Amino acid sequence: MRYRIIPSILLLAVMAVLCLCSGCRVGKTAPPLARQGVIDLSTIDLQQAGPIRLDGAWECYWKQLLAPADFKAGHLPVVSGYLTLPAAWNDTPPKAKKTEAAGYATFRLRILPGKARQGLTLQLGELNSAYRLWVNGLLLGENGVVGKNAAEEIPAQGIRQIRLQSDGQPLELLLQVSNYHHRNGGVIAPIMLGASETLESAQLRQWSLALLCIGSLLVMGFYHIGLFFIRKSDRAPLYFGVYSLLWAGSSLTSNATDWAVNLLVPHYPAALLNRFDLLCFVLSLPIGYNFFRTLYPDEFSRLLQQIILVLALLYTGLGLLLPTMVFTSIIPAFYLFAMVMILYCLAMLFRAMGSNREAASLILAGFMVMGATGINDMLYDLQMIQSVYLIHIGMFVFIFFQAIALSIRFSRSFHAVEQLSCELSGKNRDLEEEMAERTRLEREIVNISEEERRSISHQLHDGLCQLLTGVRLHFSSLRRQLSDADRQKPEVAEVSSLLEESVNHAYDLSRGLWPVEHDSNALSPSLEELTRRLAESSGVVIEFNQQRGCRVCTNKGVTQLYRIAQEALTNAVKHARAGRIAVALQCQNRGELTLTVQDDGIGRDLAERTKGGLGMGIMQHRARLINAHLTVADAAGGGTLVSCTIPCDLETTEGCSP
Repeated sequence: MRYRIIPSILLLAVMAVLCLCSGCRVGKTAPPLARQGVIDLSTIDLQQAGPIRLDGAWECYWKQLLAPADFKAGHLPVVSGYLTLPAAWNDTPPKAKKTEAAGYATFRLRILPGKARQGLTLQLGELNSAYRLWVNGLLLGENGVVGKNAAEEIPAQGIRQIRLQSDGQPLELLLQVSNYHHRNGGVIAPIMLGASETLESAQLRQWSLALLCIGSLLVMGFYHIGLFFIRKSDRAPLYFGVYSLLWAGSSLTSNATDWAVNLLVPHYPAALLNRFDLLCFVLSLPIGYNFFRTLYPDEFSRLLQQIILVLALLYTGLGLLLPTMVFTSIIPAFYLFAMVMILYCLAMLFRAMGSNREAASLILAGFMVMGATGINDMLYDLQMIQSVYLIHIGMFVFIFFQAIALSIRFSRSFHAVEQLSCELSGKNRDLEEEMAERTRLEREIVNISEEERRSISHQLHDGLCQLLTGVRLHFSSLRRQLSDADRQKPEVAEVSSLLEESVNHAYDLSRGLWPVEHDSNALSPSLEELTRRLAESSGVVIEFNQQRGCRVCTNKGVTQLYRIAQEALTNAVKHARAGRIAVALQCQNRGELTLTVQDDGIGRDLAERTKGGLGMGIMQHRARLINAHLTVADAAGGGTLVSCTIPCDLETTEGCSP
């Protein structure tokens, strides 16, 4: 889905970047330039005009480290040539022949200021790799230790601002520079001169903006890594978090932010800092590509992903092993590869946007700004264009757009979760209603079954049993009348015995189908009768004990409790091989009714190995129907203990007489 707000947001972002990058002003007149070691600023009000770049042709004394005393001995040193600064001496050599990056030189410039007395500040930026500065014979600034070879030189990096007091007389700048640790030697960045307040305020703004961008990168980095640990199935936040942290490290230690690390760590090895900056940049390329490929695997090539990773690891190894100057000398080749990859990623993001991939428009908008600033910085670092470093601003814009894309993704995810939660709640509600209805139907089926049992029991008791009893009585009368017929006595006695046995069997069937003969709540008499009959038929000693708090039990689950007792007794007799069974019914506190059946049989483990039926499952099912708690455990002295507890309706039991 395309976002309608993308064009306006992108336009605002580009305008903001252009406003932030408008540090290079174009005046109505051409800026002054040094000519043969002299720059004339006498016609310029330095307090009002703003900082002036001391660009132009400086005197250059190649392979000489000269001090102010060398220019007062009566014979001036011979000028090797004039070098137009800012520039690297290996790109614009002071002599006709090609100059190597490693070396040292002295630069000299005379400034003709206005006649007014004024306080000025001289700002020195990127000078590779160490320098010393004299102004009118006074040593006012040092950065590192200048040396004639790599062993003598101690490199350092950082912005220096030196305050001067001009009384209208010419100012003579004498600058010693040595380089044995970077691919470009000399004065790379412009030297600025201006009112103290103006230059210092501008530098504070530069650092403030840099720290804002670096802080945003750090926050977004740790935030995304935290998101990954919350949901590890999505690796996109991890890659973006590491990508943000790498660029935060690179920005903090690079000349793009005037080495903002100086504000936090005043003393550090400059060579190590330079390696750290470049290695962060090198590793950011495969991490950033992995981030894009995780989001849009159909657009970004897997083979290219492996190529980028191998190349980045190769450069990382070289960066750790090679000398600083050698490593910085091979970085331009990686710059070229990085610029190609930026263009490739832009093309693939356009393709993802055309395929309506999620948040592709937002990520493309941010990456367009970041890619443009990244290419600008690489070309500027290669001395191919005149510009300013902008990558930290581009990264800030990129993470801003990524934050919007992340918010949209989370908003959609939360909306989907809320929708699924609502659907799940509805389905749970329907399921609960269905389960309640199923339980109700099960109870209804059981009630109908019990009603049928009761009906059959009553029919047997009031019908067949009565008829059989009547037949038995008539036969007894007939037997007395035929008592004299000796030859009929054996047959009559046999028929009389069969009739009596049939009557007893019919009564037993009636009681088994519906044990509670006259009162549905008369549980204990039924249990007592059940234990008596089962003891007689099985020969097992069965004891029955009851402790009731109510004379009449009004619990509606007593019928199911009777069935559970019936099943437990049957299991104990058939499977447990019990010699003694104890049945107890307790309702002392009138809050719950507890039935226990304990035997001294072989125990559950051995009993389970015998051929059994559905007894345990049926007991569990009946317990669920009456909301009872059923447990089956090993008895303390051996055997099995079955316990079933059902809650009582306290409002109903209030009226029960103890």
